[in-house]
Amino acid sequence: MYKTISILFLLVWFHQNLRASLADSLQSERMEEVEVKAYSPRTLSDDRNGRLYWNMESLADMPHVLGSADPLRSLQLLPGVATNNDYTSGIHIQGCAASQSILNMDGTPIFNASHLLGLFSVFNASHFRGMSLVKNRHDAAFSNRLGGEVSFYPTDSIAHKVHLDATVSFMESEGTLTLPVGEHSTLYLSGRGSYLNLLYGNLLEIDEMKLRYGLQDYNLTFVQQAGAHDKIRLSLYHGQDRMNLLQEDFADENKLNWQNTAAALHWQHHSSRFILQQNATFSRYRNTLDMGISSVSLNLSSGITQAGYAARLEWTRGNLQWNGGVEYNYYHFRPMQFEVSGSFIENETPKFLEDAHEANAYLQADISIHPSWSVLGGLRLSSYHSHGRSFISPDPRITLNYHPSSSHTLSVHYGLYHQYLHQMSVSNGGLPVDYWTSSSPSVCPQQAHSIALGYYFRSQKGMMEISAEVYYKKLSHQHEYSGSILDFFTQVYHIENNMIHGKGYNYGLNLMLKKNRGKLSGWVSYAIGSSRRRFPELSPTEWFNSTFDRLHDLSVVANYRFNRHWSLGGDFVYASGTPYTKAKSVYVINNNIVSEYGKYNGANLPSTHRMDIALTYRFSPRGHREQSLNLSIYNLYARRNVLFSFLGFQEENFGYKHVYSLCRMLPSIGYTLKF
Repeated sequence: MYKTISILFLLVWFHQNLRASLADSLQSERMEEVEVKAYSPRTLSDDRNGRLYWNMESLADMPHVLGSADPLRSLQLLPGVATNNDYTSGIHIQGCAASQSILNMDGTPIFNASHLLGLFSVFNASHFRGMSLVKNRHDAAFSNRLGGEVSFYPTDSIAHKVHLDATVSFMESEGTLTLPVGEHSTLYLSGRGSYLNLLYGNLLEIDEMKLRYGLQDYNLTFVQQAGAHDKIRLSLYHGQDRMNLLQEDFADENKLNWQNTAAALHWQHHSSRFILQQNATFSRYRNTLDMGISSVSLNLSSGITQAGYAARLEWTRGNLQWNGGVEYNYYHFRPMQFEVSGSFIENETPKFLEDAHEANAYLQADISIHPSWSVLGGLRLSSYHSHGRSFISPDPRITLNYHPSSSHTLSVHYGLYHQYLHQMSVSNGGLPVDYWTSSSPSVCPQQAHSIALGYYFRSQKGMMEISAEVYYKKLSHQHEYSGSILDFFTQVYHIENNMIHGKGYNYGLNLMLKKNRGKLSGWVSYAIGSSRRRFPELSPTEWFNSTFDRLHDLSVVANYRFNRHWSLGGDFVYASGTPYTKAKSVYVINNNIVSEYGKYNGANLPSTHRMDIALTYRFSPRGHREQSLNLSIYNLYARRNVLFSFLGFQEENFGYKHVYSLCRMLPSIGYTLKF
């Protein structure tokens, strides 16, 4: 990371000297440019169709983890958005699996958006101008998923001066450099890296194993204003994680590596009659796990690659606002492949790959049928081809909005959704070893009927906001992995034998009270819900709690500004314990490990709760330079939340044991410089 920071400052020096050498030889007088910035005092804002926008500037006052405020962790403080526990990858929106929601980076899907077991995400906040969340009320343009959508938007304005936004802390450093390239184009470069092992290596421990961890994130966005009506944007991203767990007593070392690579090319054309957008995207995710248990070694690897093209057209005719589009995506799957070797077992999967093609077309209209009534309705038609079979799905979606006054909004939504990608969860411990697979003749596409009723109130001056939403989702063709990572050590193991198929439903209530202005601002959010599944392979009639079920989820977020220099922020979260399948016993029969489990998801981990605080000091501005210092404490009262539980050895006794958080308390100090 020190190399990354050096490169950023070197680019600043090079650019300034280059501009000096190319100065106007006529020495003509030029007016100094004036840059005007205006930021909304509101952290969150909603549009009438249920999309919630988050201003990245507001994250500066949020509690920091590893020295920086993480945008995805901030989203988890909203009602209906949760993780399974402290360190589980992905987010779960209204009872859906993480794989049923889509996370986009400039329109490109990111298939694993988590660093360090979900402690924070791959999104470098300084590189993006904002993010948005849609939990339920999707339009016809929404991708083929059953859950929600989180989108991150990179800064795409044309800058005329060099800017640097950098944060340095004891755990990691990050920075974004803005470089004007001529009058009509700008280059944004961002980098982030961690050095946790230098100061915190002795504190990081999982199940009595020492943790060694490092990450890297790199972003590049190039923006070109190609004429008065056209803009071109290129976005690139690469991130990589390396984690080692060392069991000193047994001299075992477990290595886990995963990485994301993404690219997007956008062209947008504005005219007086229509807006045309064309996008080309690429995304790839890979992971590998090398694990040793006594004299046995295990290697797991998987990956997924996506390449796509999309075109969208928006136009207005009368009181109708139309938009439609076409999309094509190509998928290349590398499902879970494993090799096991040791003194008593040799086992591996045959090497095979999967390819799939997905085509979509949609059309929708937004019409105001009365000053107080509006309707957004559309149809999405999707076609998916894999393993010699094609699936075709027409998905209607409609949202009715009623505005009795400027302060109140009522909405009703219905939508039919299909999803052709499936993710099998191999480990319930948050390890990024889950794999993606395709719909096929034996694995039907997932389907959901979704109904939502929402209410939104905003006071006349925007001081207070209240929102409430009731939702119900009926799910079909749900697929899950029913075994554990120990099953790979059996000589007769096949992944297909541990897949179960069934159906389910999610329902719940989301509430939020938010104060936007004044010295004290923040919100209180509460969600109560149920997520249930039924798998005939386990029981023909019995319903189970899904792994994503959370009966209660409470978040309290507050920020107090003492003056223009000092502010204090904090959050408190509480959530019901995650369901899991409790193993009752493990046997060794004929040199094979055989696990015996109790009722599927019949047990719950203890409830989780945590408090974080952040104290921020802003120095007095000097010219165009802004500086701030942030002191954050993650898990203030050192709560030991249980990550997961399993059968294993503890002090020479074999039995059931809990694995707790990485550390009881995680303080961090970050220094931010902007100019």
